[in-house]
Amino acid sequence: MLTRKQSELAYLFGGSVIVFNILFFAASHFYFADKIVGEGDIQNARIAFAVLSLVIAAIGYAAALWPRPVGHALAGCLAVAAIAGGIAGFVADKPPVMNMTLLVTGAMLPLLAWRSWHHSRAAWSFLVAMMTVFSIVNFFGAPKVNHMLHTGLWYALIIPGLQVVAVISLSTLRGEYR
Repeated sequence: MLTRKQSELAYLFGGSVIVFNILFFAASHFYFADKIVGEGDIQNARIAFAVLSLVIAAIGYAAALWPRPVGHALAGCLAVAAIAGGIAGFVADKPPVMNMTLLVTGAMLPLLAWRSWHHSRAAWSFLVAMMTVFSIVNFFGAPKVNHMLHTGLWYALIIPGLQVVAVISLSTLRGEYR
């Protein structure tokens, strides 16, 4: 049985997903109205946006209920994604600066998350700062990722969205680090 707070959060996140998807459905109709694209392309964009909004809302809901474990776990999961991206970049002969940045970031995030979990204020603040910077960089770099990986733009925005959720959930813990 859900508590009152959990129910209210579920309605908030669920309602937001529904409203944003309805708005996106309408906006995509007007956007694609004067473009020569197949109905499949329009449907793919709508499905990708729905996946993005559902993933971010589900993780956001969990982060609202359990900010400490979810924020630190997201940092660890995003570290794995950074390491995978760095290795994939070397295999695909992408710029070495980007690959090394991803590998170093992937190595640092679990260490910072571990120290932050054990109430190190310095590790917590550096973790929040790194996640903030990389969420901004990845948000504006999503079109490049979209192009390089041949995925939909909305799928490329999932990682920056999760980084924003991690930043918000970790930021709510500031009182624990005084």
